[in-house]
This record gives sequence, structure tokens and C-alpha cells, in this order.
Amino acid sequence: MIFITHDGYLYYIYNYNSKYKRWWKHRNAGNDHLTVSNYPDVSRDELVTAMKGLFPQKETDFMRMCNPSQLCIRDMLDLLKEDHQKYMADYAIGHTIHRFLLESDICHKSFEKIQTLLSDATAKRYDSSRVLTQIKDLSFSIIGRDIFKKEIGIVDGHDSSSYFWIMPVRVIDYENTADLDSVAEMRSAEISIEENDVAQYLTPFLYQHFDEELEENKKRKDVSGFEWYLEHNFFTFDSMVLILKDIEDTVDALISGRETEYTQKLKIKRGTATYRLVYAKNLNEEEVAEYNANRPTEDDTEVALVVDFYQRFLYRMEYMMKVGKEKGYNLISFMGP
Repeated sequence: MIFITHDGYLYYIYNYNSKYKRWWKHRNAGNDHLTVSNYPDVSRDELVTAMKGLFPQKETDFMRMCNPSQLCIRDMLDLLKEDHQKYMADYAIGHTIHRFLLESDICHKSFEKIQTLLSDATAKRYDSSRVLTQIKDLSFSIIGRDIFKKEIGIVDGHDSSSYFWIMPVRVIDYENTADLDSVAEMRSAEISIEENDVAQYLTPFLYQHFDEELEENKKRKDVSGFEWYLEHNFFTFDSMVLILKDIEDTVDALISGRETEYTQKLKIKRGTATYRLVYAKNLNEEEVAEYNANRPTEDDTEVALVVDFYQRFLYRMEYMMKVGKEKGYNLISFMGP
């Protein structure tokens, strides 16, 4: 074998096996350290032979020797930038391709099709707007849905960035229900919603129906009220049914133009857009004062987008409670980032 390392960390491997002379990217590339001095050096001729006549100048030369299925999305983007600099320099195209790869179930297949698309576009000298349209059409044909349409997002599963995590749970130790080891979580049914969207569209309902006297909430040591960061906020299935009924009524009110307590609250802008600038990097005092004086106070989201979000949220929560109950869970948890 030939090991390719950087600062002693293993990245690429070549196997001299007589049947399978091939390169692959180490599964834990950049994380496993080798004592390089324990291994003999590889000669230039040996390396050129393994690289099929090429002496490598950069990491992408090794990537090209590997099966695309072994590459991460960052590797794929590096190769595309190297081969199609003109198109990839266009922010809209680069962003669209990145999103396409992130959403793809079989990422390397999408990557190969993008390579073919961009090579064809280069040969025929298509302009960027035409290429962007082609990429979006390709994305729709492979993924089966429009991932670029404007919507308030709901992520199936766990997103570890600034998202709320929502899932069925049950408490198995009541001594301190703030202890994560005291709560069983049904991760298979989890959804994630960005915290600003929770603040804007869900807190009016969550705050209204949060029961601080519920035993599971009372037993959270050093926690009171609806806690925003990294704590379980427990809701019974019965209280969730009431929340969903209020959301259903709000959807009807939004569609018909009827004013309710909740439609009034939805007009108020919440989330980080309303916070004072605490860490104002590269802004002077006058700019900070101007921002705070002009912070948005009203939400101008299109009604159709809000309705669509609520309808998708209702479906997921109804499903979550059904499968949760089937598996012995009796609570829904909302936990902030």
C-alpha cells in the first residue's frame, strides 16, 4: 500500500493488490495520525505509476483517482471549481449545486450528472442563467421535488445548528428531568425547525399551552418556564391536541382574513431580527444605534407561506403522536439549540 498523508494524518490509500490496483479516500481522512517515520518513503516513479503516469501536484489529483462515492461534498465542490471555474464563480450556481448535493440521497450520482451538465454547458458556451435553470431542472428530476421553492423549513430528523428539536419522549427518571439521561427520546420521529421560525410562528401557541405545573416540567432542576436553550420543554399529547386545534383555527382565519388573538400575535416580529445588537462587529456606535432604532416590529411573511408551514407542521405532529403513542411515548419535547 501507499499512504498519502498531510502533517502525519492519513488521507488517501493506494492498494497494490494484483487484482485491485486502486486508490480510495480514507474513511476517516484527516483524523487518523500515522508516525510517518515508521514507513519507508515512496519513490517518485512508484507514485507516478500508481497515479497512471501523473505526478500529483495538488489534492484534487488524488480525488480524481478515487471512486466519487468516497468523496465528501466539499471534495466534489473543489473538483467542480477546478474544472468549471467560470460557472462555479457565479454565486447562484455554486449555491444551487451545493444545496442540490446536500439534498441528494445518492450524492455521488448527482455529482456525476452535474459534471456532465457543466462539461456540456462549457462546450456549448451556455450563459450562466441557462446553466442555473438546467441545474434546477436536474435537481427536480433526481430528488423529485423543488428544493429551491420559497418555504418555511421543516427538517426531517436532527439538524445540529440553530434549530429546535421536536420529538416524542418519555421520562424514565423523575429525580431531575433536566438530566438528558433521564429522558428517552424517539429520534426516529424527530423534526427540526429553525429557532427564528419557532419564535415567529410557534411560540404564541407553545407559550399559551405550556404547563409549568406538569410534573415532568416541575422536576427540571434549575429550570423554570419555557426554556429556550438545550432543555426539554414537555407537552402532553392532550396539550398538543389543543395546540394543533388552535393552529388549525389560525390557518382558517389566515385564509379567510378573520382576525383572532393568534393572527394578531403573528403580525408582531419576533426572533433575532428584533434583538439588540450585543456583538456589533465592524459597526460603530452610530450604526448600532441606527440599527436598533429601525429594528423590524411587524412580520411581512406572505400568508400563503405561513399557511403552508402550518399545514406541514400539523401533519408531522399528528403522525409523531400516533407513532409515539404506539411505541409507548407519552410526551412531546421542544428543545432549543
